[in-house]
Amino acid sequence: MILYRVTSAEEARLIDRYSMDKEGKDSNKLMEKAGKSVADAAFESCQIHHINRSQLFCGKGNNGGDGAVAARELFLRGISVDVFMMSLPEEYKGSAAWHVQKMIQAGVKPIIIKDAAHLQQYLSPNTVWIDALLGTGLRNTMQGLLKDILDTLCSHHTKQPVIAVDIPSGLDGTNGHPLGPVLKANKTVTMGFYKAGLFLNEGKYLCGEVLLTDLGYSSETLNQASQTYLCTDDVVHHLMMPVRGIDHKYSRGQAVCIGGNRAMPGAIALASLSALRSGAGIVRTLIPQGVAPVLHILAPEILCHSGNKDWLSPEDFSLWTSLKERTRAVLIGPGMGRHKDSATFLRNLIQDLSIPAVVDADALILLTLEEIQKITTPLILTPHEREFLTLTNLSSQELYSDPVKILRKATQAVGHVVHLKGSTSMTGFPDGRVFIHPTGHPGMATAGSGDVLGGIITSFLAQKFSPEAAVLCGAHFHGLAGQKAGEEKGARGIIASDLIHALPEVIKIYEIIE
Repeated sequence: MILYRVTSAEEARLIDRYSMDKEGKDSNKLMEKAGKSVADAAFESCQIHHINRSQLFCGKGNNGGDGAVAARELFLRGISVDVFMMSLPEEYKGSAAWHVQKMIQAGVKPIIIKDAAHLQQYLSPNTVWIDALLGTGLRNTMQGLLKDILDTLCSHHTKQPVIAVDIPSGLDGTNGHPLGPVLKANKTVTMGFYKAGLFLNEGKYLCGEVLLTDLGYSSETLNQASQTYLCTDDVVHHLMMPVRGIDHKYSRGQAVCIGGNRAMPGAIALASLSALRSGAGIVRTLIPQGVAPVLHILAPEILCHSGNKDWLSPEDFSLWTSLKERTRAVLIGPGMGRHKDSATFLRNLIQDLSIPAVVDADALILLTLEEIQKITTPLILTPHEREFLTLTNLSSQELYSDPVKILRKATQAVGHVVHLKGSTSMTGFPDGRVFIHPTGHPGMATAGSGDVLGGIITSFLAQKFSPEAAVLCGAHFHGLAGQKAGEEKGARGIIASDLIHALPEVIKIYEIIE
């Protein structure tokens, strides 16, 4: 299994320094390789779009040096090249200066831009643009000439394919938030390792297709960064367990979904059906009265065990006692509500748990952090942002500034797996690892989507997946199902049940039958 590292902006700088200072990497050769990979992407775009011209916008740092390499390489391949620089060639330093001179020696003369109006007169619609203005080094809100240039590029962009070098200029490499105007890329060629900002928040939609250039960093060099990884197809293929040809419903596992109330039967219904569609042999629900008819209409295969009130109460604990012996995994919380009787029932249940559980929705609000920390059986918490902040008592600004770092810190404090749902979901493990999930679709921002995820993860737990495998595979398939539904319904037309209908088709691609 190949694990692809994801870093913050500061960790990217640490890796670069370590590779050169401790391992003696030749920075000129690294920049040469980086720039050529940008040229490859740009050349391909020229061919696809039948364009023979490229315009490169180069900052004065290493990002601009990568751009100089790309410009020289494209020129030597017969592409007409315009290079726009904000600094004189003699003002560049280090490897960037060396490659700028090589570019000039090859016959490419840069145009020095003094203001945005000067640049505007050169911009051409029938060209490939290469954004090499800024890398991951931007820390504060953009100002001055850089901001003016990016404003001009954004306002004059029509159909030009855009290739970004390492990360679109103006994007925070740690959290994916813009620090000024950002020229949306069709492709981003990122160097050596992925940056978190490529996948988080606005970055997810401003980077286009992300292409990774392997610069040959050693594992020791990459270990200068924290343990943050991308949850890729390869990871999921490695974690998936085969389906045995001799299985029966009990060997496939029994999952119990607990929640619902008379006013909100939908959440537990969606979770239960998604657990069935994800492969659990038997799915039972422990629910208040009045909820079962909704589940039976949705899927007669769901077995219902109903209490005597409109919400779960301590008297319903006996239902759990009758179910737990043959149950391998339990989902707690969807649609449960926050009645004081339900809180008492929940605390009794949690104290009695001896099997893996997914804790979601209202259960995350009813339980305190201290109560969760005391539980010894494996838990997977699946909060969205508001639930996460309530549980951890952290501020939204902390999460905004460095989501990966905050999730890691919180997960280690909680002592259980935490899967933070969002436009880009992330999974944190108590040992300090964080996985970023690149799958998903904007149309998944709809009521019930999180309930579907809870059912999927619980189903995999019931099938004897480890908690790690269950949450990583579950989140991956949840995102793929969203993408599949989006292809058919569009971003506005998706509802949560569409994800369930798409699940079998996306999961079967990964299935092995023994």
